[in-house]
Amino acid sequence: MAVFAVVMGVLPFTGVARASTDSSNTASTAPAVSTRQAVPSTAPAEAPVLTQHVLQLIKEHQLVELRTIYNGPFAAAMFFNPSTLNYTVVLLKNHDFWWVGQTADGHKAEMLYTKLATQTIRLSAPDIAKIQLDARIAVARSSLLAQKKREAELEQQISAQQKIMQAGTAAQSQLLSEAQALNSRRQELQRQLDQTNAAIAGLQSKAQEGPSLGDLQTLPSASAPVGTTLQQKPRIQVRATAHP
Repeated sequence: MAVFAVVMGVLPFTGVARASTDSSNTASTAPAVSTRQAVPSTAPAEAPVLTQHVLQLIKEHQLVELRTIYNGPFAAAMFFNPSTLNYTVVLLKNHDFWWVGQTADGHKAEMLYTKLATQTIRLSAPDIAKIQLDARIAVARSSLLAQKKREAELEQQISAQQKIMQAGTAAQSQLLSEAQALNSRRQELQRQLDQTNAAIAGLQSKAQEGPSLGDLQTLPSASAPVGTTLQQKPRIQVRATAHP
């Protein structure tokens, strides 16, 4: 049984708790003391006579486990000795006996076991609270580590996005500068083209109009060239002569 296994594990140890009664309480009557007063706060270094006697009976398998209750590290158990018809009630914490009592009255044994079972609830409250608190702390630490890890991942993502945005902004600025330079160049070429077209149009207009009257008046006369004196050639006189 469960308590037998625990008690057998206690046997190699000497640090078991002292029973609430002395060696005279090995009789068949129950100890007339309150369990609240009898339960010590810590386990003494040496086991009393009654505890050693109960351990020996358990080792020899002379006790039958009737009831057992566990609350945290504490346990209350009731044993029965078929050879003597005695009942043994114990209070344990882990592998230590904190309280041991014997009686031949089954009703008193039940009452004593009930009181010890109630004691286990009170005594185990700090241990149970510590177990729960340690679990909450562990969960909180795990959650905090996960949150820090997530924050680090988000910071890396934000940093990467900022680098991408900065690179995109730089590229956009460069493209804008190139576009502005191309636009200025285009405007300059358009201005030069407009000037060239205007010059061509002016030349074509003059070619279609021909020379003006003013230009003709300034030209030298054809009958009297400037700076030229006409010399009259001598007239050739032809006379008719009659031949015989």
